Amino acid sequence: MFKQRVVSALISIPLVLGAVWVGNYFFFLVLLIINLLALREWFGIFTLQEKNLKVLTYIGCILINILAYYYQLDGILPALVCFFLLLNLFWVLHFPFDFQAVLLAFWGQIHISFLLSFFLLLRNQPDGLLLVLSVLFSVWASDTGAYLCGIAFGRHKLLPAVSPKKSLEGALGGIVFAGLIMGIFAPYLNLERLVAVLLGILFSFAGQAGDLAESAVKRQAKVKDSGRFLPGHGGLFDRLDSLLFAAPVAYFIYTFLL
Repeated sequence: MFKQRVVSALISIPLVLGAVWVGNYFFFLVLLIINLLALREWFGIFTLQEKNLKVLTYIGCILINILAYYYQLDGILPALVCFFLLLNLFWVLHFPFDFQAVLLAFWGQIHISFLLSFFLLLRNQPDGLLLVLSVLFSVWASDTGAYLCGIAFGRHKLLPAVSPKKSLEGALGGIVFAGLIMGIFAPYLNLERLVAVLLGILFSFAGQAGDLAESAVKRQAKVKDSGRFLPGHGGLFDRLDSLLFAAPVAYFIYTFLL
């Protein structure tokens, strides 16, 4: 399992970093494809079969990404409102369609498309490349630190009802690793070292919250992984979970506080 995780990481990470480096339309296209594939996994988790509902959700995803790319934060709210109205119209026209399926489609759009679009907002900032890299590396460091420290020192369960394997020691290890990485990034972001370390801690908290949220989704649906896209890692949604929560936190901190 560990060997598969390493091989998958060695293949996927350079591809992601390459897209972030190039930016512009290429980054937009890669992020959109990842978004659509993650939504596909979301439908699979809850075995949603209604084709028209899925198509509508995919259209909403494309709309959110386009408006986020061109109009930044000001474009996301109109996109979500349009999707909400279309989703309600779909439910009315198909009444008495299962309302739970409609809610799951909307929740998936918020959880995946809305949160993931903040990477477009970050990348379009003047120092967007460094901002996105700081989030990616701090969250990856947090995940790695939590995994390694959990294996080596894990004794106390963090939240067993949601994720039985996660430990308090692993969570603390993730926080330390993320803080160290952001400390390295400090001079490139023109930040004081202590401020950067505190940011790393916040990104780790957000990432681990996202990880737990995704674990709760899978436990609710009684599935182990969101898919099999990445051997040793599960699906794309499994790999995005931490980043989904960290991206908006990073955007608001960088934009409004720093």
